[in-house]
Amino acid sequence: MAKKSKEELSLSEKKERLNKLMAEKNREYKDTILKFAKDEEDKERFPFGNKQIDEFTGNGGVGGNFIIIWGGEGVGKSTLALNQVATAQKKNKICAYVDIEHSFDKQRAELFGVNLNDLVLIENANCAEEAMDIILSLAKEKVVDLIILDSIQAMTPKAESEGKSGKERSMEEDEIALLAKKMGKFLRRCSTPIYKAKIAVTMIGQSRTGGIGSFATHEELTGGRASKHYSLLTLFMQKGPGAESPTEKVTLEEKDENGKPIKVTKKIGFQGIIKIQKTKVNSKPELSDLRIPFYFDRGFYNE
Repeated sequence: MAKKSKEELSLSEKKERLNKLMAEKNREYKDTILKFAKDEEDKERFPFGNKQIDEFTGNGGVGGNFIIIWGGEGVGKSTLALNQVATAQKKNKICAYVDIEHSFDKQRAELFGVNLNDLVLIENANCAEEAMDIILSLAKEKVVDLIILDSIQAMTPKAESEGKSGKERSMEEDEIALLAKKMGKFLRRCSTPIYKAKIAVTMIGQSRTGGIGSFATHEELTGGRASKHYSLLTLFMQKGPGAESPTEKVTLEEKDENGKPIKVTKKIGFQGIIKIQKTKVNSKPELSDLRIPFYFDRGFYNE
C-alpha cells in the first residue's frame, strides 16, 4: 500500500480549509458568492393560473430566471402572459409589462383578470437599448417581481435606425444580426441582477421561417441563440387542426323553407398546442406537448 504523502489532506482537513476559504471570499466580495447547494433558496414559481398548463410546465416561470413563450400569430402567447400577470397580482406581486409591439389592450387585459391600477406598463421606449436599460434598472432596484417582454422580435436596436453620427439610416442599408448581438449583451448584463432580485422574466417571441434555400424549412425563434441559452423553460405554441377547434351551435335569424330557424356550427376558438422545447425545471420532459382548447372570449380552457 502506498504511503500517504505529507501534502495529502484528509477529508476533514479539506472541508475545514474549504469552509475557511469560502468565508474569506464571501467577506472579500461582501456577498455570498460561495455556498453549499443545500443553502440555495427554493426559487419562487410564477404560475399561469391554469391547472393543466401549470402541471405541464412545472408551475410556470421561475424567480430569478428567464422563460420564453414563442410561436406564430394568434396562438395565445400574450394571453398566457396576461394570465401569468393576473395570477401573480393575486399574490400581491408587482408586475411590469414591456410592450415593445404597442399592442397592449386594456379591455383584453382586464378580461383575463389583470389589475391595471397596479401594472407597470412600458411602451414608449424608442429603441431596444432604452427598454433594456429600463429592465436593468428595475432589476437593480429590486422593485418588481415579474416582467413580461413583448416581444423579442420588436426590440429594434438604435443602430438599425440611426448611424453613429445620429443620422437616420436609409431603408436600403442592411444591418447584420444587430438584434442577436444586442440581446446577447443584454442577457449577459441582466442575468445576475435578475437573479439577485428574484424577478421572473417571461419573454415572448415570434417565429420566422428558417432553412430558406434548403429542402426543409422550419420555424425559428428570432433574436439569436442567446435567448435560447438563458431560457430555463422554452414553450413553443401553435394551433392544432381546424377540425379539433371548439364549436357551438348558433341559431340564425333566417329560417329554412319549412319556416324553421336555421342552425349552424360556429368556431369559437382553436385547439392550442403547447410544446416544451427546453426545460431545466421540474416540468414534463422536453418535446412533450399539451393540447388544450383556446376560446376567443375567455382564453385557454381551465378545469
